[in-house]
Amino acid sequence: MTAVSALVEELKALRKGRGVLAGKLDERLGPEIRRCCGVRAGDRPSEVRDKVTATLAAAIAELPEDLGGLLLVAYALDPRLRLPFYQERIDRVADQLHRDRRTVRRRIDDGIVHLAELVDGRAPGPPEPGMPDEIGPGWHTEELRTFVNLEPAAPEAFEVRRVVADRDGIGALDLAFTVTSADGGPEIDVFSGGRLAGKRKQATDRVGFELRLPAPLRRGQTHEFVVRFKAGAEMQPHYACVPKQRCDYFDLRVRFPADRLPAAVWRVAGGFQRDLDDPVATGDPVHPDPTGEIRGEFRRLLPGLAYGFRWSRNG
Repeated sequence: MTAVSALVEELKALRKGRGVLAGKLDERLGPEIRRCCGVRAGDRPSEVRDKVTATLAAAIAELPEDLGGLLLVAYALDPRLRLPFYQERIDRVADQLHRDRRTVRRRIDDGIVHLAELVDGRAPGPPEPGMPDEIGPGWHTEELRTFVNLEPAAPEAFEVRRVVADRDGIGALDLAFTVTSADGGPEIDVFSGGRLAGKRKQATDRVGFELRLPAPLRRGQTHEFVVRFKAGAEMQPHYACVPKQRCDYFDLRVRFPADRLPAAVWRVAGGFQRDLDDPVATGDPVHPDPTGEIRGEFRRLLPGLAYGFRWSRNG
């Protein structure tokens, strides 16, 4: 049996019961899932769950939407369908899609094969000699508060972020911002909590930057910093957080110009990033308050999925 075929069987077993939310998750993981998710002996239960959830969610986000949506349900990653039994989740989504149960199960089986190939291809290799046996960035976001002001000609976003070190010696944070303006910005200014040590283009629409901390963090130590992003042109009609790793809490506030309120605004919680630009409205409708502001709170964000707001272009 190949590594991928073994991983397929382990992933099929993992979807049973509460999926990734099952109690004593560590005891349900086979060797291939452990390898691909970077689970190590001595990891705390919360670390095991975070690693498995982050690995699966990030890979699922790369699948076609029809398969990805079903796999989110299968592993209880979809917050709207976290029912205690796999068959209950199948029944619910089959009713929603007006499909036969066997068809849904077959599509999930097909999706798991693709998922296994992606997860195996992303699996971390063994550490180099002399390097610590550590997986992941070594920190996570405990709280992120973002304030977006669309009133100026050059819209601004302020981030107040509190992170927690998951191991000793974290002296810098590798961060990214998805560009939402046509000119390829944004300007990045660190107001407090560190220094900007470098900025680089990671993709057509994503800018990566490194934040150098005042002093290395110890495991369990928290640190807060404030960053401003300034777009050089009109933003695309959405703003969302798509975490690369664990994010416990996200508070987003968006202020629209009082004389240019959008005709419609939707809240997106756990959607695919590509859906933010889809002309078909998705998410729950919300309405700006009398001052032109909207606010959304999101908890236990899944890596690779989008949380925030999208709005119509017409004002």
